[in-house]
Amino acid sequence: MKKIICMILVLIVMSSYYFIQKDLNHNEQKRAQSEPTSTLTETLAPSDTFVEIGDSFVYKDQSIQYMLIFPAKYTKTENQWPLIFFLHGSSLRGENLDLVKEYGPTWIAEQRPDFPFVVLAPQCPEGDDWVNKSDILIALLDDVFKKYRIDQNRVYLTGVSLGGRGAWSLASHYPEYFAALAPLAAASQSIPTSWNKQLLTIPVWAFHGEKDPIVPLKNDEALIDSLRNQGGTPRFTILPGQGHNIAGVYKNKELYDWFLSNTRHP
Repeated sequence: MKKIICMILVLIVMSSYYFIQKDLNHNEQKRAQSEPTSTLTETLAPSDTFVEIGDSFVYKDQSIQYMLIFPAKYTKTENQWPLIFFLHGSSLRGENLDLVKEYGPTWIAEQRPDFPFVVLAPQCPEGDDWVNKSDILIALLDDVFKKYRIDQNRVYLTGVSLGGRGAWSLASHYPEYFAALAPLAAASQSIPTSWNKQLLTIPVWAFHGEKDPIVPLKNDEALIDSLRNQGGTPRFTILPGQGHNIAGVYKNKELYDWFLSNTRHP
């Protein structure tokens, strides 16, 4: 009788051990599945010159073409890099992605071997407007974050003309993404009755031609005054004697030094 009781006790202990171990294994497997894993998928080979990538991106019911330009040093390092997010003007809209290299940080990145930024430049479809594309632009930026070594605290947003208005709009909707904002000759932008409080803290350096016949200087002045009146401290440069085409600002090393002097603090 005692032997039977002992055998029963042994079976109970063994069964308990089995189910406990099974539960531990299940929890371990579940934990492993829930832990985040690296999402970097870059396949850039070491290069002695810049690397240019042209691709398209789909988000919900929208699609957009974009260009990424990496400096040669990016391919030979393992560190994270600052990024310039560039929105072009209306004349570069369409389906020819090479157009986005005609001026701006894209052009500079391919001319200066020591350019210290990755440049992301989407292309706006013909007849469309950047202000309608804030959601897909941020989704594209998130996708780039997943694939490449980008310092998310050093992302700088800039645009000219139509792209300047787009930059204001994108920063207004998603200020938490950007370390600094530089709109040039910003096309007509409605003045917000109240600015996003987080946008008020973003360093801004806006540029406008004194004799702009397309987007009157007074439009940008009103926008800057509104931002200042609500607590912002934007820097505003009026270019004497210049008109609407002020993309030459992108050749100024001081702009890029200013970008790098600003870091986002989440």
